[in-house]
Order: sequence, then structure tokens, then C-alpha cells
Amino acid sequence: MSNIKFIPVTDLSKLKSIASDQTLFEAKKTENQVEKDQKNLLKLLKTIFVIIALACIVSASYIHIKAYFAQYLLSQAWQQSSADNVEKPWPWFDSHPVAKINFPTLGNEQIVLAGDSGQALAFGPGLSHLSVQPGEEGTLVISGHRDTHFSLLQYLNPTEEVILESISGEQHSYKIHKISVVDIDEVDILQTEYERLLLVTCFPFDSDAANTPLRYIIEALPVEDMPQSTLIAKQGARLMKKYRQNISLTF
Repeated sequence: MSNIKFIPVTDLSKLKSIASDQTLFEAKKTENQVEKDQKNLLKLLKTIFVIIALACIVSASYIHIKAYFAQYLLSQAWQQSSADNVEKPWPWFDSHPVAKINFPTLGNEQIVLAGDSGQALAFGPGLSHLSVQPGEEGTLVISGHRDTHFSLLQYLNPTEEVILESISGEQHSYKIHKISVVDIDEVDILQTEYERLLLVTCFPFDSDAANTPLRYIIEALPVEDMPQSTLIAKQGARLMKKYRQNISLTF
């Protein structure tokens, strides 16, 4: 007779319980993995947003950092320059210092560059090539960007003094007598036979719009030749009609 083996039968209810526990374990494991993936995704998104924010900050600050760091290099070049020897702040720069402008009431001074091209104005205020030189009869036009070097023009008031130092070391003092906003497409800036200084920047100061036709213009006259304010208005009106040579602004 053959041997008969009896195989014990497992309780089916226990098998169902084990299967249920296994299913719950797998579901919990999947849920934990999903939560982990979501947390990793959130971390990645946060990192991306931080990088984008930093990039925006750097981009917004770049023009200001470049402008004011350039003034340091320009100051070094100014100290080494003379009427017979003009130093460039860096070899490949297509301009050079020609004057230093000082605003005593604001405690600020800046190096003025030759020319008012876009590249020059990115690093400092520029003296128009169509301008006369400091101390000569005629109009000096110094331009600057409203969001960097010439943002301070909005804080100047009539009767305040502006001092311009030439490359030869001569100082010329001017006193502000008129501040105006003009549409450069409709109003010409004219040359004169008397000495005056025009400080020009875009307007309005707090606008993000580029290529605005509005210009904020400060006109200053030599301190020693400063007439009475009523005479300035009459004299200025008469001379503006007589002399029609335009000075173009290139920014």
C-alpha cells in the first residue's frame, strides 16, 4: 500500500488577510513615493524660481553696477590725464574723460566723457561733440541717462550751483536759472553766442518707457555773468530767435 501524505490546509481567511495587508503595503509605498516625488518637484520649482528671481535682480542691477563701477575707473583715468595726455579708463574704450562735473548741494561729482553716444552714456555723462568747451562762448550740452548718472537732476533747484572742471584743471561755476521739460521732436536746442551749460536727460524719471521724446533740461549760466532773472527771460528770448544753429541729441 502506498503512503498517503496529508497536506495541511491553510485557513483561507488568513490568506485573504495577508493579501489585503500586502495590498495596503504596496498602496502605502506608492503613496509615499508620490509624496516624495511631489516634494522633490516642489524643491525643484522653488530652486528654479529663486534662480529666475536672482537673474532678474542681477539684470536690473547690472546697468547700475556697470555705471558706477565705470565711474571709479574713469576717476583713475582722470587723475592721470592732462591737457597734453588723455588717458582712457580701459584700452578698448572709444571715449575718454574731458571734464568733471560737481553738484555741491548734492555732494556728488562725476567724470564727463567725450561724446554722447550710447556706449559713452552707459558709463557716464557725455559732452556733445557739437558743444563748445568749458569757458568758451556758446552752449555746452552734457547728457546722461535718467536711471543712472543723471537721475540726480530731479533733485536740483534753481539758483543752485554746478561746477565744471576742465581737463586742464580750470574750474567754471554755473548757477541754475531755468528748469524745463520739452518735446525734443518739436523744440530745438539752439547754439548761443553767450556761455551757458545745459544738462539734459530723458523724462519722466520714473518711467520704464524707452525712446521717450521728452527731455528734462537744466540751464545754468556762469556765476560771474549771472544777470537778474527778469533780464534773463528777455535776453534768452531775443537770442533764441536770432541764433538758429541746432545742437542734435543722439540718445
